[in-house]
Amino acid sequence: MGDFGWMMTVFFALLVRAVVMIPIFLLIKSKDIAAAKLSDENIARMVNALPEEKRTPFLMQLNKVKKNPTTAVLLALFLGGVGAHKFYLGQTGLGIVYLLFCWTTIPGWISLIEAFSLLVKTAKNNETKAKELYQMYTRTYPVRY
Repeated sequence: MGDFGWMMTVFFALLVRAVVMIPIFLLIKSKDIAAAKLSDENIARMVNALPEEKRTPFLMQLNKVKKNPTTAVLLALFLGGVGAHKFYLGQTGLGIVYLLFCWTTIPGWISLIEAFSLLVKTAKNNETKAKELYQMYTRTYPVRY
């Protein structure tokens, strides 16, 4: 019975956290969506600037390294206290730090704050990866948009 009570406490804590944060997140998200769309437009311009024969390999490599911003935000909201969003984004060192200090609940509160900026950060990270691939395929520096 004691294990069940502990599991219910954790479940309700996650539920309350989500119910409180989702309305706030929706208010801030509209501004971030515009920034993420701009990043996607820049990636589309890079793809269109490539010769036809290099577009498909470029997109295949980009899709391998590209991270989904929505997944990162959801991981931060629901599993941020153990650093799941950091592991997803490839920041293994920070993920381990979050995991080591998860018992203090400090990483959980930090992840709530980070969830608001993850949409833009992930989009910019994807754009940076696209620029690196663009440089590799064209052997030049990408044009600033």
